[in-house]
Amino acid sequence: MSDYPYAGQFEIHRTLPEDGTGHDEILTMLASMSAAENKVWESGRCSGTMYCGDHDHYDFLNKAFANFSYVNSLQRDMCPSATKFEAEIIAMTLDLMGASAVTVTTPGGLVTSGGSASIAHAMLAYRESNSANTSRANVIKPETAHPAFDKACHLFGIELRVAPVDPVTTQVDVEWVKKHIDRNTVAIVGSAGNYGYGTVDPIRELGAVALEHETGLHVDGCLGGFILPFGRELGYDIEAFDFSVPGVTTISADTHKYGYALKGTSVLSFADERLRNSQYFYLTDWSGGKYCSPGMDGSRSGGLLAATWAAMVHLGRSGYRAYAKAIFETSAAMQEAVRAHDELRIMGNPTR
Repeated sequence: MSDYPYAGQFEIHRTLPEDGTGHDEILTMLASMSAAENKVWESGRCSGTMYCGDHDHYDFLNKAFANFSYVNSLQRDMCPSATKFEAEIIAMTLDLMGASAVTVTTPGGLVTSGGSASIAHAMLAYRESNSANTSRANVIKPETAHPAFDKACHLFGIELRVAPVDPVTTQVDVEWVKKHIDRNTVAIVGSAGNYGYGTVDPIRELGAVALEHETGLHVDGCLGGFILPFGRELGYDIEAFDFSVPGVTTISADTHKYGYALKGTSVLSFADERLRNSQYFYLTDWSGGKYCSPGMDGSRSGGLLAATWAAMVHLGRSGYRAYAKAIFETSAAMQEAVRAHDELRIMGNPTR
């Protein structure tokens, strides 16, 4: 048991204790664990996972969360605040994703439990909306796209076709995509950016392919969705990846990454709310009453909606731009350090 977490420091519980442990004792234990684990990422030797690192900001979000931590966001009749929070999170994200460029359809969105859930809901929506046209749906993703696409396709019985990437640009081979798309392809995928290299796929080219073949285009902006738009506002050379690009039909963007919210929220945006509605679940003749949910989740804590809304409204565009500026300047400094060593090379064409 020497490798069991905190063995020898705290009691190990393999069954419920006969007598409960006091509040103060439990909170002391939790504070001790938290302080020890914070040192790991506070050292700076951490990639991903912790996207803010500002304890004052975390304290603020925890206070916002506490007001609704026990609320079930399914119960909108009892807690209409959940509708306000979720609607405004979606609206602000749609605005950031260029939804104003969509004029023929009505954009919509969905708050999910994370990037993998946003990707899964997108794949489910594409399968369901095309169910009358094909029973052998397939999706094409770059090899660099997140494994959540593989997981979603496995769970939903969708054939996944994996496109190679150019070894120099690290972007998807668009010609390969063109050759392997067919009448059963319900969506193609591009990353903005991908996790391995951080590079952005040629979204405009993929959009043209999607339009030509009348299929969907999902942009995985889970990583870049809440930083790339502000990089563009700052004048960095970042090509459009959002709904302003013809052919883009869905975008995933994680509020719990560079949206600086608490872990457990992401936003899936749709150019057409009818596509979103295709993956809604309804059971109206259940003996327990009508059961409807916008996605796969049932009960969700209203605290996460409140904290995400609070993060976005508190930071505003100027706050997000300030964080983005610091990150892009740090990236530039790191790039220069790499270029100073002949034995190192930069993959692709990073934002400068």
